[in-house]
Amino acid sequence: MKKKVLVIDDEEILTKSFSALLERSGYETYTVKNSQDAEAMFEEEDFDLVISDVRMPGKNGVETVKQIQNIVRSKKKFPVPVIFVTGFADQEIEAEAKRLNPVAYLQKPFDVAELLNVVKKAIQDSGSDA
Repeated sequence: MKKKVLVIDDEEILTKSFSALLERSGYETYTVKNSQDAEAMFEEEDFDLVISDVRMPGKNGVETVKQIQNIVRSKKKFPVPVIFVTGFADQEIEAEAKRLNPVAYLQKPFDVAELLNVVKKAIQDSGSDA
């Protein structure tokens, strides 16, 4: 069974790029543009990994991931591994994001091979069977 990855980013070009890259690597990929859509997806589905932009209109990626983890806990599931990506250096948000113990915190632009290695390791380490 393919591992399921949810990509949360308000930049459509980036979500399309992530989706194409991950699907070529054998993952089932879903994309959403905001926190509300991400939370709705988690109410309906289980995912093996979340890749989230940090800065988005409305609720930022850190707040979104906090809410997702609450949804996951309410389903009595293990926390889903998270990779944060950002194009902006913001020490305060980065510190808040790192308190959530993400698998990685990547600065855009990032190396595609590095991203794929991080994704593979995150899913293997989680032992997820969604």
